[in-house]
Amino acid sequence: MQHPRTSEPKQLPKAAEKWAILAAALLAVFYFATSVQIAAHRLFWFDEFFTVRIAQLPTWTMIWTALSHAADSLPPSYYMLVRAFGTLFGNSEVVARMPSTLAMVAGLLLTFDCARRLTDGLHGLIALSVLTCSFLPYYGYEARSYAIYFMFAALGLWVWTKTASDLRSAIFFGATLLLGVTMHYYAVMCLAPYALWELIRWKPWQRPSSKLIAGVVGVVVPAALLSPLILSFSRKFSSGFWNRPSFAELRAIFPQLFPDALLLLALIMVWIVLSATDDHDTVVKPMAASESIGWLFLCIPLAGFFLAELGTNAFFSRYFICALPGIAVAFSCLLWRNFGKDYRVALGIFILLAVWGVGKQMTVARNPQSVEATGIREFLGIESSLRAEGKRYMVFFPPLIFSEAQYYSSHPDDVILLLPPDFDQPADALSGPDPYLHQRLLLNLSQFYPMQFWRLYNLKAEAQEVALIEPSQGVLDALQKAGFQVQVRSAAPLKVVYLH
Repeated sequence: MQHPRTSEPKQLPKAAEKWAILAAALLAVFYFATSVQIAAHRLFWFDEFFTVRIAQLPTWTMIWTALSHAADSLPPSYYMLVRAFGTLFGNSEVVARMPSTLAMVAGLLLTFDCARRLTDGLHGLIALSVLTCSFLPYYGYEARSYAIYFMFAALGLWVWTKTASDLRSAIFFGATLLLGVTMHYYAVMCLAPYALWELIRWKPWQRPSSKLIAGVVGVVVPAALLSPLILSFSRKFSSGFWNRPSFAELRAIFPQLFPDALLLLALIMVWIVLSATDDHDTVVKPMAASESIGWLFLCIPLAGFFLAELGTNAFFSRYFICALPGIAVAFSCLLWRNFGKDYRVALGIFILLAVWGVGKQMTVARNPQSVEATGIREFLGIESSLRAEGKRYMVFFPPLIFSEAQYYSSHPDDVILLLPPDFDQPADALSGPDPYLHQRLLLNLSQFYPMQFWRLYNLKAEAQEVALIEPSQGVLDALQKAGFQVQVRSAAPLKVVYLH
């Protein structure tokens, strides 16, 4: 009986490998340049406001103090990194976002090289392009630590798949996860796919690999050292966190990680049908350990769900950005195993994903204001006319636009946040998400950075000089009950109300 011939996936010629490396470098330069372009023309938003305000506190020790008072939720190392960039290059939107931009590009190249070593250069490009079709590029021009967290996840996968389990590689792997936790507390979940892989393969007489032991140490040590800050934020906000875990949120995680995944997968399948050769002699190789670990990165959101249910209550897609490198590498390995002989399949998929990612990035680069969602530019456009009409105090009800206005206004001392009438209800007494979480965060930050907060009674003395920006209907009803006459100055693009 004649057995089918096992056909090994072909390796690209050396010249083709060099072209793949060049293409990866060009894509990295493109995403770096466009991210800088977007960062230079996009105003800071609420979360970034906290980053720059804490990073610019007078002393390094005040960063730790502010975080111990639950002024924000990220580890102090990140704010110190942003502070160092600001000290070296000046304080601006581009500089504050530069650590994220550099980290995103580094993570793209690490993922490319990881997949390239396991397959070939073309499939490495596919892994890189998968990342550019995820939500990752957005975090390359945001002054938060998510792109850095992603980079360390990619570096951890690179170390695990590249080196044998010896002492040197174990130290490198543990150090990588340690640095990841110092950028985002949820980086402890980077250990999940490796631990699960070791558990699947474990036998009673086997010791865990040195890499896994080092990884455990790498996540436990920084988590223990930073536990006072973690507990401080958790005590004040975990019970009422705005995005709590639920089955509906869990179902939405993967579409948020890859917003266009279903359409792209459909197009990829059509291309495979049209271009793949019909070779009955080909036997697909079994899945390698590296690919298996990559697919286990899909478990990270599940681990995060249980972690959130156990106590953090924080469950949002960006916390699981560390899942992206493993998924991208596993996908490229899957294609290589099944269609490694037919480079038309891989080339078409690479072109599809690369063009899709580049197109989306170019759309944002041409209109950076499209990722601004609060209406801050509309306020800056009318601020001078409001002051010309005798309105000195710009009183905001939405906390997000207040923080941006307070940063960009020509008169920041006259920008005020109006607290809701029922704001005094303690957060720990709430049975669901705290509707005023953002206001409470701003109050915590105000201990270290000057901000003004008013109640309804504060409006009485200065009513003639107040422009009330975007008040809720509840606030307007309370004002009318208090005897104020409300005059709508404009309803769009921002609602502005005068009081009499």
